[in-house]
Amino acid sequence: YQRRVREAVVSTQSTGGTLESYLTAYSRDADSTCKYVQDVIKKHEQEIVAFIEEGARLYVCGDAKGLSVGVFEVLCNILGSFKGIGNSEARELVTTMKKEGRYNEDIWT
Repeated sequence: YQRRVREAVVSTQSTGGTLESYLTAYSRDADSTCKYVQDVIKKHEQEIVAFIEEGARLYVCGDAKGLSVGVFEVLCNILGSFKGIGNSEARELVTTMKKEGRYNEDIWT
C-alpha cells in the first residue's frame, strides 16, 4: 500500500515539474537490487554528485540509526572523493546542505 501511495505522489510531482528524478531502495523487497539507500547512492554516485552540483535537493526517508548515519557517511565519502576534499570539509559541505534545506531527512527511531 505505502509503495502505491508513494508512486502516485511521485508521478504527480514528476508530471507537475516539481520532481526531476528519484531513486528508491527497498530493504524488505527480495527482488530489490539495492537494499539500502547507501547502496543506491554508491551505485549512482556520479549522477548524485552532478545533481548536487546543480543545486538539487535531496530527501531521505527511513531509520534514524542506520539510514541517517549511513547516508551522511556515504555522501561525505563520495563528495570528498569527487571534489578532492578531506573528510572534515566533506562533512561541513553536507552539514551546510542540511542548513540550506538541500539535504532533508524524514527519519524515525
